[in-house]
Amino acid sequence: MKKIAFMLIALALAACSTTKPKSDGREWIEVSCSGFADWSACNDKAARLCPDGYNVAKRDENWVTQGRVMTFACKK
Repeated sequence: MKKIAFMLIALALAACSTTKPKSDGREWIEVSCSGFADWSACNDKAARLCPDGYNVAKRDENWVTQGRVMTFACKK
């Protein structure tokens, strides 16, 4: 039981760590679409913020907490 609890804590902490992409002069934005939604919720948020399109740098998902975070930048 202790091993399972340790593994769950390790997974949760690993999902919380983020690294920003290399700076290319654009503003990189992180949006959260946690819960039982799928990635389309993050894509919809990005599309609203970037009407001319966007580039995704990173997608983090934690199945235990149902957390999703997408890092993206609007196209110039």
